[in-house]
Amino acid sequence: MDGSPAPHWSDGYYGALYLEPIADLLTPRLTALEAEVVAGLLRLGPRDLVLDLACGHGRHARALAGRVRAVVGLERSAAYLARARAATPAPVGGPGPAWLRADLRALPLRPGAFDAAFSWYASLFMFDDAGNAACLAALAAAIRPGGRLLVHHANPLRLARQPRDASRRTLPDGSVVEETSEFDPATGVDRCHRRLVRPSGAVLAGTAELRYYRPSEWRSLAAGAGLRILELTSTTGAGEHPRRELDPEAPDLIALLEKPIT
Repeated sequence: MDGSPAPHWSDGYYGALYLEPIADLLTPRLTALEAEVVAGLLRLGPRDLVLDLACGHGRHARALAGRVRAVVGLERSAAYLARARAATPAPVGGPGPAWLRADLRALPLRPGAFDAAFSWYASLFMFDDAGNAACLAALAAAIRPGGRLLVHHANPLRLARQPRDASRRTLPDGSVVEETSEFDPATGVDRCHRRLVRPSGAVLAGTAELRYYRPSEWRSLAAGAGLRILELTSTTGAGEHPRRELDPEAPDLIALLEKPIT
């Protein structure tokens, strides 16, 4: 399955510039912990058809494939999908993930096709507020009544307390990555500039602009998409879910949503 995504700033950012600096951090243990959070909150069962929205190179889709009926990984980056396909082993005892290239702003999905869907990390809300609301509404339309959705992004309550950050790290291959970010509490937009200098001297650079919604904003955002909030929570920062109310100091926010039956 394939499509032709409309141009967007993420095309230049979510490639080698994004993946190379974090590849060594995305360990199998972290992937397993995050997949367990997703499966637990969505209450995934062996008969469920699940959508991994903005699946990247497919690590969560692969981790969940053996415990549900089927997983579809949707991603706009052709390079990431190529990595996902190359890293997917031959299925044993059930189908492996299916991969779909598409734009979040034009989801080619049949209404009510999925039992559950999730977007992990800040990959759903990359547009203006109207565009983000439209993306969530389109995602809600693809879920059956009674189905669940999970959206994960950075915690704006924590970012508002420390809106500016900077870091520099040397990667295992000798590359150096520098990153600066500035969060605007008034708009909820985080602008992150990343610069990667490889040992050869080649430089990659780009800026991401991501929208993080406060709990109070999530109430209207969910209602506008025809969804109800089941829980606003967070992980411990190590991928585990402590099952408590959202901690203002937590690194992330998880919105667990449900599409009402009536």
